Amino acid sequence: MGANLIVDGYNLARSGAVPLSDDPVSETGRQELCALLAGYARKKGFRLTVVFDGREAGKPERNRTAFKGGTASFSSASESADDVIREMARSAQAGTVVVTSDRGLAGTLPSRAVTVVSCAEFAGRLLDFQMETVKGASDGEEAARSRGKKGEGRKAKKKDRKRESVLRKL
Repeated sequence: MGANLIVDGYNLARSGAVPLSDDPVSETGRQELCALLAGYARKKGFRLTVVFDGREAGKPERNRTAFKGGTASFSSASESADDVIREMARSAQAGTVVVTSDRGLAGTLPSRAVTVVSCAEFAGRLLDFQMETVKGASDGEEAARSRGKKGEGRKAKKKDRKRESVLRKL
């Protein structure tokens, strides 16, 4: 397995960018989201962790449950999912991707080891992936991707090039 993919579960589900048939707070909504993400992570070679806010559940300690293709983690009643994600990111290996649209969380993550992707951007990639698996990639699309650039060369900043290399794996 490759790098880690850490997803802020309720943030992604409530963003409206991922179509779910049930309420994201319900058990079936969480299972549907996890199943959707597990197929994606398996195909792309990521270790998947979906973090949910456990404040509503009122559990005094953190819970982790395994599902086919990843792990669901619930924060305790005294902390938020953002706290759990921050803690996971501190010890994360380089190339870790965190999916969240929470600007407060994104601003506090270590930038060298973690690449932050917004929920809308990730949902777009997720839906493109689903369409590719249903339809299959056409030869024209692959040829268009492999063509080199033409015109004046412009080198992006090192930080931007590094982020793009991580995002290409998504």
